[in-house]
Amino acid sequence: YFSPHYRNNMESGNMDASIESPWDLLRILLSRKTLPHVLLLICGTGGLFALISRFNNNPGYAAIIFTAAMISYILLGIVGNKSIINAWLHTDRYSSFVTSLLGPLILPLVLMSTISTIILLSISGDKNILDLWAVSLASLFIFWSIGQGIAVKTSIRDLVLRSRSSKKSEVKAPTSWDFRRLIFGALVATAIIAGFRGVIVANITETDSDLLSWIIYYIVSLSLITIFLQIAKDGIVPLDTSWTKGDKIRVHRTGQLMILLIAWHLSSAWSRLFESGDKILLLEEVILVIITVVSAVWAMSNRNRNNISFISKDTAILWAIAFGFGYAGSITVMSGLTESLPILGDVSQTLGIGHVLTAITLLLGLKSSISRPVEFNSEEE
Repeated sequence: YFSPHYRNNMESGNMDASIESPWDLLRILLSRKTLPHVLLLICGTGGLFALISRFNNNPGYAAIIFTAAMISYILLGIVGNKSIINAWLHTDRYSSFVTSLLGPLILPLVLMSTISTIILLSISGDKNILDLWAVSLASLFIFWSIGQGIAVKTSIRDLVLRSRSSKKSEVKAPTSWDFRRLIFGALVATAIIAGFRGVIVANITETDSDLLSWIIYYIVSLSLITIFLQIAKDGIVPLDTSWTKGDKIRVHRTGQLMILLIAWHLSSAWSRLFESGDKILLLEEVILVIITVVSAVWAMSNRNRNNISFISKDTAILWAIAFGFGYAGSITVMSGLTESLPILGDVSQTLGIGHVLTAITLLLGLKSSISRPVEFNSEEE
């Protein structure tokens, strides 16, 4: 019943190999053998969004389905390393096109249907419970926004620490220029982003853009980043005679990446709160969902490498889809709630607040992201 390739994988012991890098994780998530799960996320989210758009008076039913999908993939992620479960979840276990497309979805769909049915029978269509369920799932957007900042910060730090250049041991004292070039990076990044959104995007989408508004964004964003860089200055230009060339590279690369992301999220918030950026909203949110999912799974994989074996090459896609359903569910249900509960305001403004939360999380994490790894401090002592 299973293909020869699958039997060879089991015999060679590749079933629970660890994930070595974010690029390794991306290759896994984009692999043909996990494609049905990605299609289920895309089609499921699109279908439920269309359902809410048509029947926006009661997004509670969609909220329950999203919740069931998220729980189903979390459960599969926990037990997915077991060969008897894993055998049903990847396409290379099946020999024909139809079975390889539908076979991996049998377990997730059975679990989703079972959980959804149990919940729906339990609440008996109570409108108050449905509304509460929808509001609760939409409220998770706050968690996803903050979690996005934490996950991205953790992934950037780990990615830079793993690079060869950050391990250069040549002693090289930090100078004031190390701090100034981060300020310069903030100046350039915010200027480019302001120009891109205020001029280029406005021309592409044929929307009116207030250049004065983006000049104000530039001043606000640059000021915030500068303040938090000043707070983190002890980690950029420390009074440390053991500072190495690798330390300087680590601080510079991590700092510049963090600055770029902070400026981007602040610009996204600005666009949604003070501009009309509806035409690019969907594309940007899809990109952010992808970045968040990859960062979250990688952060979990790296942190739990020596503790638990939930995250592996065989279960990474399951955790990614679980996060995807949670994040997409929050946004999708929120779009329905803004119609049925006008007090929540426009969905674009709500998403703008989410970007503010992510930017704040990144700003607060700036100092810890560039701090010297614990092992270096231990060696000094």
